[in-house]
Amino acid sequence: MARKVDVLSYLPPIFHEIKEMIEIAKVENPQLEALWQEIENALLDQFLLSTTERGIKRNEDMLHIVSMATESLETRRFRLLTRFNEQVPYTRPVLRNLLNTLLGENGYELTINATDKTLKIKIELTVKGMFEAVEQMLERITPQNMVLTVELRYNQHSLLAKYTHAQLAAFTHEQLRNEVLPNAD
Repeated sequence: MARKVDVLSYLPPIFHEIKEMIEIAKVENPQLEALWQEIENALLDQFLLSTTERGIKRNEDMLHIVSMATESLETRRFRLLTRFNEQVPYTRPVLRNLLNTLLGENGYELTINATDKTLKIKIELTVKGMFEAVEQMLERITPQNMVLTVELRYNQHSLLAKYTHAQLAAFTHEQLRNEVLPNAD
């Protein structure tokens, strides 16, 4: 929130009644408020978690990331966070820590099979908007000799068992499988 500027408050009281000074202040106040807002935006743009849309666009341009017009600011910010968090080589604990940071501890299911050289990650429906960004990040950081599979973890029977038949009847099969369901009451 930019500062509220009142030029007249900086002038001696005798100037507060002069029409020309009042009009000058009316013209200067919005310009100074806009300047304060730009200064604040420049400070916010220094950090990814607080950056404005202009700051996100600048970082995307530097990293050659193309975003779609339909993507939210949070999705674009998340994509930048994943890119800046990439540091090779990755060990299992570092990979788990990165995924915990980005998706939350319960936001994914990770399976690594070293003998078959497979890495499988199932992302929870609650973070499915981040699916593409996570998939691209994992393709960049995982070893090339491992087969990477990234999937959505759809609703399981164990989750649906908490609901009554009448509650489930309110949803389509597609919604039951692919959407985050409200808590059962």
